[in-house]
Amino acid sequence: MPTEHVVTMLNATPPQRAVGVLLGMPSDRVDALLGAMDGRLIAKLLIAAEPERRATLLGHLDDARLSAELALLPLVEAAAVLAALPAQRARPQLERVSSENLALLLDAMPGLQRRRLVDVLEPSRLADLRRVGYSKRVIESLRRTAAGLQFLDDQDCDLLAGVLHRLFGVALRYVDAGPLHPAAIAAAQRAFAAQQVHGLLIVTNAMAGAEAMHLAAHPRDAEIPTLVITWDPDDNDGVLGRALVRLAG
Repeated sequence: MPTEHVVTMLNATPPQRAVGVLLGMPSDRVDALLGAMDGRLIAKLLIAAEPERRATLLGHLDDARLSAELALLPLVEAAAVLAALPAQRARPQLERVSSENLALLLDAMPGLQRRRLVDVLEPSRLADLRRVGYSKRVIESLRRTAAGLQFLDDQDCDLLAGVLHRLFGVALRYVDAGPLHPAAIAAAQRAFAAQQVHGLLIVTNAMAGAEAMHLAAHPRDAEIPTLVITWDPDDNDGVLGRALVRLAG
């Protein structure tokens, strides 16, 4: 039977049974059939397969092919495949994904599978995920308090917010450990110097020391009124709303 006909037949067969039919064929035939399948059928087979058969299927797919197919899948389906993979096969796939997209993938997984995959991530990726999660919570809160919120230059940590018919910069500065460094304030002020904003709100999870607060009150490189606020995801929206109003004067 021609390869394309077999692929059509497998696609119309219940997935768990299709896995058995596929793996009952000679190895070179399995490779040819997988090569002719699209990512959604491969994903369906991987999710449905029992662990031993899934491992056999994965043996026919190198990391590059698996990554290419995952990239074409809708978020929920890609998350389901990653959740089903053994940790040693999931890890290189997770390393190829940006922190922002990785956060979305993990959020789409059941808790047990999510924790299993988080356990294999490098500490630096975990820090990035914490940063992304914090930024997401701040942005969600700001959207409930400020009109015309938009990202600055497609960055996830610098935004513009319209408040009281004026435009303000908002810089999200997550710190994984320690206080907010004065250099982070100076960098945020420089980033918004060309934006003609009426003021700059720096939102951070960390405490700002005396030097950082002095720099906020007395900018060196950009004369932008600056307010630094420490915000925790457990804080309510009013904390950020009042900060913006205070900055607006």
